Amino acid sequence: MHRLTAVHYRLATILMLTALLLCVSILFTLQQSDVYALSSSAGGCTWYKVHPGDTLSSIAGRYNTNVQTLAQANHVSNVNLILPGRSLCIPSAQSQAGAAYQISAQASQANIAALLRKAATRYNVPAKLVMAIAWQESGWRQSAISPVGAIGTMQVMPGTATWLNATAHTRYNPHQLQGNILLGTLYLHILWNMFRGNLDDIISAYNEGAGNVIHLGIFNWNYVNSVLALMKRF
Repeated sequence: MHRLTAVHYRLATILMLTALLLCVSILFTLQQSDVYALSSSAGGCTWYKVHPGDTLSSIAGRYNTNVQTLAQANHVSNVNLILPGRSLCIPSAQSQAGAAYQISAQASQANIAALLRKAATRYNVPAKLVMAIAWQESGWRQSAISPVGAIGTMQVMPGTATWLNATAHTRYNPHQLQGNILLGTLYLHILWNMFRGNLDDIISAYNEGAGNVIHLGIFNWNYVNSVLALMKRF
């Protein structure tokens, strides 16, 4: 009986220590994240405390910005994981405007808009859709590389670029602005035909994959609604 009590006592002690270590780890992560955000955009932020259920997409839509901007401003390495309680820097409108015009040394915002419209005409998809997807994905910055390896203005994955080039018998380079836009727009063209012009499905499939939309339905409505709102602005 005394042995059993001692075993229980040791187990309870181990569980308490484990819980304490976990709490300390989470607290350290939150504090470290806040320091990163503070150092990234000091003086040009609106601060937002992350609540349970929040995503970067939903926060971006609320503040009329995009996921890439928030991720870079706060040094977020995994855009699909943000911890409740963390303070996020929402860059000021002035900061975002400045970032928008630092898209590329070779291309102005007007040049990129023209390329997006030209690609939309080439692949027979709405120009507003192409422009909105590009802004949501990268803020029209060809220099953007996501933590999972998505490339450029349209955030094209390397594997997707290879598949698209093989399917369409093209040689578009996702690391070059024009090739990146053509690849992203070609993908939208394929999704447009696959989902018969259903914008919700097309937008969601660009973000989460066509297979997931077909088999699981839309699970990132924040992304979809953000792109639809951007389409109205463009």
